[in-house]
Amino acid sequence: MARAIINGQSINYEIVGVKDFKLRTPALLLHGNGESMKVFSTFVQPLAASRGFVLMDSRFQGGSIPAEEGEKPRISYELMADDALKLMEQELGVMEYDIIGTSDGAITALLMALRSIRVRKLILIGVNSDPSGLKPKAIRQIKRELAAAQHRHDRIGFELNRMMLEEPKLKNSDLASVICETTVVYGQKDDAVRREHASAIADAIPRGSFVEMKNAGHDLVVTHAGELAELVRSLL
Repeated sequence: MARAIINGQSINYEIVGVKDFKLRTPALLLHGNGESMKVFSTFVQPLAASRGFVLMDSRFQGGSIPAEEGEKPRISYELMADDALKLMEQELGVMEYDIIGTSDGAITALLMALRSIRVRKLILIGVNSDPSGLKPKAIRQIKRELAAAQHRHDRIGFELNRMMLEEPKLKNSDLASVICETTVVYGQKDDAVRREHASAIADAIPRGSFVEMKNAGHDLVVTHAGELAELVRSLL
């Protein structure tokens, strides 16, 4: 494990697999809301022998904490995208890289691709471009968790859930500006994101494609890690 001070955050990250990024384009892995890099532990194993991966914990999640104690939680997809961009391009000096993001990590990946020409390929798992892409059941659950976090004065939990209800706010015109090759991966049994919404994201991106994984849900990076690894091997 390593740490980098970025935007006032002590970002926890790890490099696995091929560490010489000049030999092979690395991939950045971005986890979902309230998770950590550990969700990729099974997925990355069969791929690490031939490719390098950068795993990171997003701000206020996993092992990433404020650089100074007592900082008020500031969490947004834009801030997480900026953290990740600076880790890859300034701290690690990577000139070209791919991104594999799941759920919130997929949203972060989209925002990164809109800001940097160094992003070569995107694989977006369980992604939504605005809150309308979430299923009603998922929205109800997020609202319950938001209320519970507020009741117990959990500022981080409150911000993480608030963010999902209010962000992102990407339009089709934004998605049309994503120039890199993009694959939207959707679990057939995803209980969080509407299929037609995820498919529309792929359609709006000029070099976008849509892959549906049968019998998989929103957490397919964990439940279908082997199948996802084979798909990634064919795409990158």
